[in-house]
Amino acid sequence: MTIKIYRPENPILKKYIECFYILEQPSEESSATYFTFPSIYTIVTASEKTETLTTKNKITTRYCQSNPIETNLVSDFNEPVLVSYEGVINEITTYFKPLGINAFIPNNLRDYSEGSFPDFNPYEDYKETMTSILSLKDPAEKIKAIELYWLSKFRPFENVLLAEVLTEMFDASNLNQSMTKLSYTTGRSRTTINKHFDQHICKTPSQFKKIIRFRAAIQSQLDDKNRAGLSYSVDYFDQSHMIRDFKKLTGFTPKVFFSKITTLEKDLIKWMFI
Repeated sequence: MTIKIYRPENPILKKYIECFYILEQPSEESSATYFTFPSIYTIVTASEKTETLTTKNKITTRYCQSNPIETNLVSDFNEPVLVSYEGVINEITTYFKPLGINAFIPNNLRDYSEGSFPDFNPYEDYKETMTSILSLKDPAEKIKAIELYWLSKFRPFENVLLAEVLTEMFDASNLNQSMTKLSYTTGRSRTTINKHFDQHICKTPSQFKKIIRFRAAIQSQLDDKNRAGLSYSVDYFDQSHMIRDFKKLTGFTPKVFFSKITTLEKDLIKWMFI
């Protein structure tokens, strides 16, 4: 299995999209299986001639000659998921930044997010266009084509409340800020904030904050791989707090997690192969 990441070239897309990646697996390779973990990004995938089977915490994608295209959305998972690829795989994925996808879809994100790995088909031409993009042999041409498609669907999206809340959450000094304080800072009730999160991010504010803190801890560890032991000062109250969150989000203690994690493409992808 090979994975190559591409950053958006268009300045408009750079504001909303973190990256694209192309995943390919030839027929002669054995199945690839890994754990993936909760993320702040909204992930949209398209794969050629596959069928996907989903259970509570496992997704298996396998070659299927009779199914021309699969297009799926990943936005609402808060526990580790085991992913397995079997047979020939040709997939392209878009990682949208928080709130980013809302500028490219006609309805609220929640309208597309029923189920653990829902079919994603926001426009009449979407599946046909993704099929055409996946048929291209040159990776650079694939990326150019998917950028042009998303640009064709761009519609300005603004949610002042969520923009303010996310700014507060991503401030390193505020990661442990309570919802009560966040409500006071924004002048909006907790119920209103929760409603907006559900409609446009498909997570609760507390889930989102937990994932921000978790991802910050991973990045901190990767930035200092020579550190003797783990630093528990990365926005956790104490060691037990960190262990509790890591077990919830990964199924492992921090020590075991960091001993097994694999980073790809300059640490942009963080999976645990098994």
